[in-house]
Order: sequence, then C-alpha cells, then structure tokens
Amino acid sequence: MTNNLPAVSVKGLHKSFGSHEVLKGIDLAAHDGDVISLIGASGSGKSTLLRCIPMLEIPNSGSISVGEAHITPRDGKLSRADERTARAIRRDLGFVFQNFNLWPHRTVLQNVVEAPMIVQRRNKAECRDEAMALLEKVGLSDKADAWPNQLSGGQQQRVAIARALAQKPRALLFDEPTSALDPELVGEVLKVMRDLADEGRTMIIVTHEMGFAREVSSRTIFLHQGLVEEDGTPEQVFGNAHSERCRAFLSGYFDRA
Repeated sequence: MTNNLPAVSVKGLHKSFGSHEVLKGIDLAAHDGDVISLIGASGSGKSTLLRCIPMLEIPNSGSISVGEAHITPRDGKLSRADERTARAIRRDLGFVFQNFNLWPHRTVLQNVVEAPMIVQRRNKAECRDEAMALLEKVGLSDKADAWPNQLSGGQQQRVAIARALAQKPRALLFDEPTSALDPELVGEVLKVMRDLADEGRTMIIVTHEMGFAREVSSRTIFLHQGLVEEDGTPEQVFGNAHSERCRAFLSGYFDRA
C-alpha cells in the first residue's frame, strides 16, 4: 500500500451523455480510511461520478488514480494501455451496486469466491476460507449454499458487500446500496457499512440516507448539476453549509423525514 498517495483521486472530471453534460469538472480525493458520502438530488451526477472511478462509465476528460495506477481518458475513449490500467484499477476497487448484481446461477459462496479465484487467480481453498469468514462478518455464513433468489434483498446486498471485500480492495464504492430495499431491511445493510467504517475501510458512498451520512462519514460532498457545491465534515455540511442549495436540499430532506 502506498501511504503518500490518495487511495482514490479524481481531477477535472467531465462526463457527457450526448449533448447533456452530467459532470462539469469534479475534483475528489479519498485517503486511506476516509468515508466519503456523496449526497444531492437525483440527477446531480453522484452515481455517474462513482461509476467513472472504475471506468464503468468512461469520462470525456480528466484523470483518475487509484494508488499508483493513473488513467486519463480522451474524448470518452480508452487507449489499449488505458484498458490495461482500467483493469488494474477495477481489481483494486470493490463496487457494490444498487441492485446487488449477484450471479443468479451461483450459490452465495460461489458468488463471493468468483473474483478472487478467477480474476486474481488465488488458491481455491484459501479463497473459500476467506469467503466463509467474510460471510460470517456480514452475518450470512449459514447461507453459503443458498441461491440468491432464496435471500431477502437485504441479505443479497450483504452478500454483495462480502463479494466486494473478497477482492481485498484499496477502496469500496457503494452506489445507493439501500435504495432498492424495503425500509425494514435498510438497517441490516447500514450496520455492516458502519462496521466497515469502524474498521478503517476506505469508502465512497452515494446515498440518500442522510442520518447515515451525518453519523458515519468523515467527509460529505454535496453535488448539484454536476459540480461540487459543498465539501466538508458532516458537522459543517449538515450544520453550517455555505451553499444555499445544500441547505435547501437538507432542509427538504429532514422536513420529509
């Protein structure tokens, strides 16, 4: 691990879909142990920003670094060398999707061991032991032989978190991990994420769970129309935001809560 570099660095990031510019020059740096919550209204660019970090969406310009791996796309395209770097970046990140994205034809245990065994080509027995330990961590060791469709949404998302951890990532990226869950299942996923934060895991989280963002984050970033409007500690952002738009967004959220 390279301690003098950010775990994740984003500089001058622009992303357009056709004529619609979604990201308009985003800077972000997450150091080891940071828990950064990205908040803002729907359409503000949060999920697009998160998906650009592992190159699930290719930026039009700007640069992304994960540790020592650095990539600078041009015009929304990757060169052959960029493609190799993108693969290295993805191996160093764990991504937890909104809708779980588990393999339906593989058991819970098989889902968790897939990336370490196939992508990282690690020892099968070692991967299985680590996977069982991770399932224990998320409270699902008794579901190792179950199929995803036999699990609740909250259980599937906890498996997805275990799968992301199995890659031993430099940072974890969460894209609205509770938005597809029934309200009574949200707490079990947030508890696992709180535990990960307490362990010192580096996390970047797109979330609409404002209470979680305020309690668990080390930094909170408010995006508006593809720009960073506010960036600070949760105390500053939630208690004394400079941005009028940020204050209005939070006021509207807590008025509804």
